[in-house]
Amino acid sequence: QASWRHPGARQPPPLVFPSTMAPAPAKVTWTDTLYDVYYNLAMLGMFFLVMYVMLWPGCYRNENATPEEKADCQHPGLPGGEVFDVVEVLFFGTVGGRIVSQVFRLPALLGMLIAGYVLKNIIPDQLNGISSSTNSTLRNMALAIIMIRAGMGLDLKKLKENASMMGVLSCVPCLCEALTVMAVTQLFFESYNLTFGLLLGFCLADVSPAVTTPLLIDFHENGYGTSKGIPTILLAAGSVNSVLAIVFYSVVWEFAMSGTLDGEKLGEIIGVKLFVQIFGVGVGAGLGAGAVVAYSWTAAGKAWKRFLLMFLVAMALLFGFKRIGHGGGGTLAVLTFGATVQHLKRAETGEDSTAAVSSIIGYLWSNVGSIMLFTLLGASVDQSKLDGKIMGFGFLTVLIGLVGRSIATWISAMPLREWTFKEKCFTMVTWCPKATVQAALATHALDFVNKSVKDRDPEYINNDSFVQLMTDRAEVILTTAVLSIIMTAPLFAVLMSITGKLWLTQDGPLVTGGAPGAEPEASTIGAVAAPAGAEEDGRPRRRSRGDSLQAVAAQFMGVEEETPQPTPPAAQEAPSEPRRERGISLPGTLAKVIGARVPDDPIMEEPGPDGSRRRRGVSMQEAAARMS
Repeated sequence: QASWRHPGARQPPPLVFPSTMAPAPAKVTWTDTLYDVYYNLAMLGMFFLVMYVMLWPGCYRNENATPEEKADCQHPGLPGGEVFDVVEVLFFGTVGGRIVSQVFRLPALLGMLIAGYVLKNIIPDQLNGISSSTNSTLRNMALAIIMIRAGMGLDLKKLKENASMMGVLSCVPCLCEALTVMAVTQLFFESYNLTFGLLLGFCLADVSPAVTTPLLIDFHENGYGTSKGIPTILLAAGSVNSVLAIVFYSVVWEFAMSGTLDGEKLGEIIGVKLFVQIFGVGVGAGLGAGAVVAYSWTAAGKAWKRFLLMFLVAMALLFGFKRIGHGGGGTLAVLTFGATVQHLKRAETGEDSTAAVSSIIGYLWSNVGSIMLFTLLGASVDQSKLDGKIMGFGFLTVLIGLVGRSIATWISAMPLREWTFKEKCFTMVTWCPKATVQAALATHALDFVNKSVKDRDPEYINNDSFVQLMTDRAEVILTTAVLSIIMTAPLFAVLMSITGKLWLTQDGPLVTGGAPGAEPEASTIGAVAAPAGAEEDGRPRRRSRGDSLQAVAAQFMGVEEETPQPTPPAAQEAPSEPRRERGISLPGTLAKVIGARVPDDPIMEEPGPDGSRRRRGVSMQEAAARMS
């Protein structure tokens, strides 16, 4: 039929039958947004109603209870109760993370840390239902999720090739920071001797896996530094660093509190707590548990059953070894466990058969685990425990200790000749955040002194000067440890997210986080806005209000920006059509913060009545009309 058609005639459109037509994606309207908000609020209200009825305490029904008993009766689902406070952490952590990621384009974990800190220290009578032990338990559960995910992402080949350097990066900076802090305390604190200075040093010498692990996993999944195994090496070295800091803290603790430490006790601490935790618990138990789960993989069948199996085994490793005094080894065992399962299944099938379980873990981490971990981490900082007289010297102690650690990290990374200057600088940034161990050990010394006085320990009876000396030393540890979390956790989390994308080489395509338009994960790295290059006449482009903080930071640090590729003429829009520009209305921003779907509502330019182009925004009246 086409052979006799005139050459200049228009070709008929191809026939498309209804059975083969793909359904057009539904357009999100402001009505859908209202329905989302209504549904979320309704589900939240129903949850509280169910919790209120299910957790009704028996003391509410006790008519013979005394006024004191009634005053102490607390409903878990009401403000001040444990369940209410956990829901409050999840809600405000989610809101804080989304505000920081959507509005300020910074990592969501920063907003979660701030939300936890505000709930605990700024708003009165909040989170009183969550005790310190419950806080630690919930944080450890969330930590187990991210450590499984980290283990399943480890590159064992790269780790084996760089095992010696991993050991150096975990040991040398830890020891150097502890020794630096010990020396500084002799200048700043009159009550301190070398032993207590070293005790404070090892308290500060840990790198928080709660801060570094999620960011390193994101870099690994997005292909940053994977060809050299940088995220893998730093993940494993960070876990070993935590074990070393805790073990050496225990060694110095025995000597600091008792005044003596015999050879038998020293050998028991180093032999049992160091080598047994690293090689017996961290490596041996992790490998054994991973082999058992890999053998049971086929029997588990469905993905949710396999995830449940891995999660329960990880909980048993983490809390079981923590209960017998090997908490650091348990964390390392969970990391080894995840890596073993991934390696054995890949070797058996030749493909990634754990992808479905990894997606479940990623979803659970993004929507629950990360919010719980970082918000409770921010809530673990008790501002009331900061002593103003100690804060100045404590700030300098933490700062000088970080300088010593950074120098040691640079020296340790020098043998890695294939690592560039920027990659070594990124390692220095990664080795600075403090949070997990510091929050756990901050009150350890002061609690011991108070307990000794209460139990009438012979050294503390009728010896007020000794009690005052030990109290002063313990308060220095408490204030400095809390201050180290405030100084380093938010700052270096943001620096890691910025410098990782600027200084690490991207070796592979970005891993998408889901369908187009899906909400970003809570742990997603803060995106760096694409630079706009230079003007046509060669002059550098002046920064405008639309630039992100990361782009400004890149210019400040002297990082050369990539020049965007010019758009082909065929791909450019017709001049008569409205041209979309970057921007979003205020209602759209608020809708994103509360988790509702957002209709397409860009700021556009269109011809005005006189032919000139004018900007058209969305007024508040128009937005209100749409929402109603």
